[in-house]
Amino acid sequence: MMNSFIKRIMTMLPLFIAVSLIFSGPLSASDQSDAQQLRERCEAEYKALDVAVKNFGSDKVRSNYQSAADLLKSAKVKFAQSKYQEAITLYNQYLKAQQEIYKSLAADYITRTETIYNDTAAELVDFLDNDKVSQYFKLANQNIADAKKAMLIENYKLAIETSRLSKKYSIDSYKAAGKPVPEKYRKDVKDINKEIDQSDLKK
Repeated sequence: MMNSFIKRIMTMLPLFIAVSLIFSGPLSASDQSDAQQLRERCEAEYKALDVAVKNFGSDKVRSNYQSAADLLKSAKVKFAQSKYQEAITLYNQYLKAQQEIYKSLAADYITRTETIYNDTAAELVDFLDNDKVSQYFKLANQNIADAKKAMLIENYKLAIETSRLSKKYSIDSYKAAGKPVPEKYRKDVKDINKEIDQSDLKK
């Protein structure tokens, strides 16, 4: 009787293996695919964030940025070890940390952008009858408003981009007025062009 039972088990073993492969295979593949997509997204966004952090990040923001980088490294190790669920958890932790970094940066960007807008308007008040200068100021002001709206809906990345656009219009108003752009806006010009102001890296 025992031999008969063993024979039945051995006969059904290939079926058990096949069923196991059906249910375990796709899950593992899905985990790997999800982890790979998160990895690509996180690494791309980390690079995009780099310019803003190095140009205008406070000490706290830079510290949080470094912690976020450590999360990415840990996730990369887990991915290499085929521990996809653990990698996914770490990548999601990174995205949460990134959101907080963007939030802090966006607030600082808007404040700086408003300051540049107000200072530029005061410095170029005698050129407000110049149609191009006047148009640039209107566009600069509109983009500040758009940045604040983006902040309210927690789209901090958009808030930074619209702040950059506002700064561009404010700074370009000097050129429209036939005046040189003040040196104090050097970092902003670099940032608008998605470049890092190298002189600030030592800070």
